[in-house]
Amino acid sequence: MNRQPANRNFVYVTLADFILRAGYQMGKTPLLPIFAASLGASDALLGFIVSVSTLTGMALKPLIGVLSDRWGRRWWLIAGTLWFAAMPFLYHFVQSPGQLVGLRIVHGLATAIYGPVTLAYIAEVSGKRKAERLGWFDMARSGGYIVGPAAAGWMLLWLAPAQVFTAIGLLSLVALAPVLALSEPAPVNTRRSLPVHRQIALALKAGSRTPAVWLSGGLEATVYLALYALKAFLPIYALAAGVNVAVVGLFFSLQEGTALALKPLGGRMGDRLGYLAAIALGMGVSGAALWLLPGAEGNLALLALA
Repeated sequence: MNRQPANRNFVYVTLADFILRAGYQMGKTPLLPIFAASLGASDALLGFIVSVSTLTGMALKPLIGVLSDRWGRRWWLIAGTLWFAAMPFLYHFVQSPGQLVGLRIVHGLATAIYGPVTLAYIAEVSGKRKAERLGWFDMARSGGYIVGPAAAGWMLLWLAPAQVFTAIGLLSLVALAPVLALSEPAPVNTRRSLPVHRQIALALKAGSRTPAVWLSGGLEATVYLALYALKAFLPIYALAAGVNVAVVGLFFSLQEGTALALKPLGGRMGDRLGYLAAIALGMGVSGAALWLLPGAEGNLALLALA
């Protein structure tokens, strides 16, 4: 693939991912907890609803990654885009927390596809510029995480939760245009040296025997446990305290924006202080902010803790 089509494909897949991730984050917080609470979900079920779609990705990402290695990336990206676009329209028909749990599990297939396939696609069209382009791609994806919550909070001022999900579906349909313009980055490897299940098993075995994977994965899991609890319960807590729903959305956007801006500083601290020391410092700051949240009074105090 020559340079010009490669550049075009990179722009297209990055644009599509930004649109879809922004829409997906719009549907996650503060919208999803508020929608679940309106259906009568209990506190325990509320947390499960917010996090359950992640289980689909955990289970299916290795399989989808292997299949895209064998069958090509483009059709998987088209399928993932259609899934992203179709699922939000179904929230209009949800009438109970149990139905919402089932829909969230199915909805998670979209991120299970986009997670590994987009990264593999960019690596294949980037040649010697893989790291640079993955950096730009990650920045665009983070931009979707920043835009999504604030947009959802603003829309909730005017629309019912189910209507916001419909708007997310319409937005996601826009991503079809750049995805359909993509070309396959490389000929599909038709060799079948190993069965699919054997290839997946070998990949999991290699990862499970790497101590750094267990350590970094365990630490990150701890952080995300707290962050997902915050995403699940802060919208309900804040609304009960009289906080404007748009401010709640802005909280999560500001949180993502601060993380994006300070990532280079965090990396530099890791290089100078040692990675474990920097990780411990970051976890300590996050823990302190969570501890202070219940005492935050007023919009400015809440946003400062973001």
